[in-house]
Amino acid sequence: MLNRIKTIFSRSSNNNQFGVALRSHIGSFAIKNKDGSSAVDEYFTETTETVGDWLEQLLAEQKVAGEGYLVLSGNHYHNVQINKPDLPDDEIPAALKWLVKDIVPIEPDDMIVDYYDSPVVVAGIQKINVICCHLSHLKKFTDSFKRYQNKLLGIITDEFAFANLIEDSTKPVMLLCQQPFEDVFLIIVFNGQIYLSRRLRGFNELGGYSEQQLSEGICDALSVELQKSMDYFERQLKQAPINEIKVLLPIKHEKFVVEKLNRNANIDVSLLPLPESFEHMRAAAASVGGMMELQKAGAEDE
Repeated sequence: MLNRIKTIFSRSSNNNQFGVALRSHIGSFAIKNKDGSSAVDEYFTETTETVGDWLEQLLAEQKVAGEGYLVLSGNHYHNVQINKPDLPDDEIPAALKWLVKDIVPIEPDDMIVDYYDSPVVVAGIQKINVICCHLSHLKKFTDSFKRYQNKLLGIITDEFAFANLIEDSTKPVMLLCQQPFEDVFLIIVFNGQIYLSRRLRGFNELGGYSEQQLSEGICDALSVELQKSMDYFERQLKQAPINEIKVLLPIKHEKFVVEKLNRNANIDVSLLPLPESFEHMRAAAASVGGMMELQKAGAEDE
């Protein structure tokens, strides 16, 4: 999670809480107002570049105001895993860009970077997950929040936004999730930490399939990916078996997919419920998860 990419741009907050998610050419927002009302919506833009124009207009029209988090989809960042460098923790952030400069297509001078530890040490090696963004690209978004005096508390990636939607992770929970036109994500969350995060390539058109097409191999292929990840979690990471799979696929045949996965799996597969007043906006779930980062941050401060 991008804990260090934080901005305190504005005057004191009016206590509205928001999450804004930027995807490939879609933006979405969720906001809980101080009067108890809420709003959530999504907008389509022509290209990834014009998502910034949408954000500028959203803030100018004051549809989002207060304090909150920005959520970035995979189109806006790179995530690579490396061995944790043998350095004091306070020196690692400054060294990261030079450690990954040959892995990610970003020049070090235009790179903003952060990392989080893998919660499990495998074969005696501590891994870290490094998040890299173009600073010039990211600054366009953060400048918009500053310009309209909204308090951007931080920036998180979509996998953490999805993880925030899981209410109880005292037992390992697998989440199969997607936002429209994005890759399908497979995440395992346990005790509030992400133990496994995978993008399942080749399933981004899932919403365009009929029930018959889903029955002709698509759902079986998804089941195989679920089983592979469960096997890795249990055998390689030496963790307790997963006994629950949640599904968040904002597609027409979401319930049908759940039924098919249930038939293939030996454990319970069910729809992931969203928080009250946001339950019908599954296509904007990443922004809801971004808004919920405030609750998580508040709990950690207590």
